[in-house]
Amino acid sequence: MENKKTFGAYICRRRKELGLTQREFADKLFVTESAVSKWERGMSYPDITLIRDICAILQVSEHELLTASEDVEARTAETLAKKYLRLTRRVRMVQLLLYGGTAVLCLACNWAMYHALTWFWLVLTGELVAASLTLLPTLVQKRRAAVTLGGFTLSLELLLLAACLYSGGDWFPMAAAATLFGLGAVFLPAALRELPKPLSEHKAALYLGAETLLLCALLWAGAAYSGADWFPLPALPGVLFGLALPWACLLIIRYAPIGPWWKGAACLGAACVFLPLVNPVLDRLVLLVGGTVERLHGFWFRPDFTRWTEDWYFNENVLLLLWLALAAAAVFCVFRALLCRRDAARA
Repeated sequence: MENKKTFGAYICRRRKELGLTQREFADKLFVTESAVSKWERGMSYPDITLIRDICAILQVSEHELLTASEDVEARTAETLAKKYLRLTRRVRMVQLLLYGGTAVLCLACNWAMYHALTWFWLVLTGELVAASLTLLPTLVQKRRAAVTLGGFTLSLELLLLAACLYSGGDWFPMAAAATLFGLGAVFLPAALRELPKPLSEHKAALYLGAETLLLCALLWAGAAYSGADWFPLPALPGVLFGLALPWACLLIIRYAPIGPWWKGAACLGAACVFLPLVNPVLDRLVLLVGGTVERLHGFWFRPDFTRWTEDWYFNENVLLLLWLALAAAAVFCVFRALLCRRDAARA
């Protein structure tokens, strides 16, 4: 009965705090005044189906009603959350007024001074960059990181375009490609985490694929801006060849249906295949476009450990030692994989 009395006393206190009589409270619940009286005197509990309605009328949570006590922490958290939302709305309104007012003022000044819009576009796009980092995150609820990154990237590219047009330059494609490549390298992993399935299951491949395309675009823009003729040959095949090993390791680690030691052995084996090909492939790409090389590398190392002072032999000696270390590590991984398989079979 003590629990019933505590429960009833809590209902009675909350009812009186809200200025409700027993009859008014009963009418809101569509029960008799006698039933409410029994609850408050600790003679019975209300029906379980009435709990939600009682909480709504008494303005308490279900936890508070069932424990017959004030949930101070929850109420404090709710109050702080409401204050935060009000503060966010005020900050958002202040930002809108500041950005909008500054843009209108600059538009009027630019037109009054030059009878045309010139430097106004620099101000507007600069404000868009700032708003993408301060205002945009408060306006979106879902995929906030991806939306913010996209807005910042777009506004930054517009700022670069406005600056290029204002200065009369031709560097925008180069700057745009470099900006996309740099931002992608740093922030793209965070944005890809918010992708829906099944795309989110291939984040690593999407990241490396996007950066590969952006790097190719950067090389193209750099060649076009400088007036050079090294794109697409030999730059493009050289870059794609250099990315072959990272792509191979990614595909092995992410998609190969084998154990971790086997994956390590496969990645090291890919490195052993790739390493002897680096110098000969690059030499032949240079020759393909009419260049010259001091000494053509073969498709295997030509070391001479008695001639470390000559650059060519120094390179060959170091690469061979590195290849031997990679091969030894690959053999060790295979050995560990076989031991793990034997232990699993015994178990």
